[in-house]
Amino acid sequence: MSRVYSTKETKSAKISAVYDTHRLVYWIQDARSEWIRVNESAVNRLLKSKGLTARVSKGHDISALEKELIRIQTNQNVKYAGPLAGYRTGIHELPEGKILVTRSPVLIEPKAGEWPILYALLEGMLVDSFVDQRPYLFGWLKTAVEALRKEKKRPGQALVLCGPPNCGKSLLQNLFTTILGGRAAKPYQFMTGLTSFNSDLFEAEHLMIEDEAASTDIRARRNLGSHIKSITVNEVQRNHGKNRDALSLSPFWRLSITVNDEPENLMVLPIIDDSLEDKIILMKAYRREMPMPTFTQDERSFFWSTLVAELPAFIDFLLKWEIPKELQSQRFGVTHYHHPEILQAIDDLAPEKKLLTFIDGKLFENHSGPWKGTAEDLERRLMNYDDIVYEVKRLLTYNTACGTYLGRLARRYPNRVKPNRTTSSREWIISPQ
Repeated sequence: MSRVYSTKETKSAKISAVYDTHRLVYWIQDARSEWIRVNESAVNRLLKSKGLTARVSKGHDISALEKELIRIQTNQNVKYAGPLAGYRTGIHELPEGKILVTRSPVLIEPKAGEWPILYALLEGMLVDSFVDQRPYLFGWLKTAVEALRKEKKRPGQALVLCGPPNCGKSLLQNLFTTILGGRAAKPYQFMTGLTSFNSDLFEAEHLMIEDEAASTDIRARRNLGSHIKSITVNEVQRNHGKNRDALSLSPFWRLSITVNDEPENLMVLPIIDDSLEDKIILMKAYRREMPMPTFTQDERSFFWSTLVAELPAFIDFLLKWEIPKELQSQRFGVTHYHHPEILQAIDDLAPEKKLLTFIDGKLFENHSGPWKGTAEDLERRLMNYDDIVYEVKRLLTYNTACGTYLGRLARRYPNRVKPNRTTSSREWIISPQ
């Protein structure tokens, strides 16, 4: 349960104050009962205004004001202070220690009603003649909203929307932000290894990667995949701010990603292997006519305000809606889904598929029978072709890359790529098409 510290030395000296051992500053409540960060001089002035003096009385080593500062530092300290995703304002006792949350998420109160404009938007974006993807979206949002309202942690997949420009992907992400408490953060640089600092992410429930200048480099994609696994599953996360010691906290996060559906844009997504498969919901978004005019800025603003006005009814629907049994997941609430067209497009861009293209184009160009050799043999062989050597170097960026990709090919195409069981070495047998 949340509570507020206050001094109790004398009635006249009673103030609300917390000492932040992480930043070495104080937090006090202002006239609106909102927490603000102040330095020790400000706390001194506040204590003086309440009747405490800095004068050292006869027979004492320190003043009453200094004594009160020491009491605040030793009795009313926290290891973290600030907004924390998923937590309401107040003091919280966590396994990691005592923290002060200075601002709550703004949760929308459900209210029975209709939501025709949002219904039309979602129907146009996520329904085609073969599949209705909305139940997966509803399940993803329902699980998140229920957990947030109960202040409980529950893992949730990364939701990926792939579609053409101007189809409403970013609009939908902004609605996610409003539904999930009104706070969003951009995690892409941290998730791809461009920075080690991530403290800003802990202040927002919604982590949002939009169509941005994202990297198609395989190392960035591997980093992204690794962090998706961590964010979607691990409760405790490492908070690292610039010029601060890292500490462990347990934020509530939901991650959404939007990308255009051209091959070069899809290449920013991680390879969806067995370890990542159940941690991603992969949807195809369609560009259809919007349910309201959006040609002018005024029309766009009115469209947005209409959608926001429908959210109480939509949340009421989510809370009452039951996830179909066949879509339920004990871990995530709703099971994962991968739109087959998007999944196929990503698979076609996988590095092991590129390796197979080199093998078919060069290795079997003048070789009709199966090829046998180690991953190192294959890498050296492909490096001998001047017209592809640069591409091969870009593909095989780390020592075991060739062997890793051959292993994936063996799982996908067991009739073409397999380990040579007759030898004790790490030799492979690769057959032509």
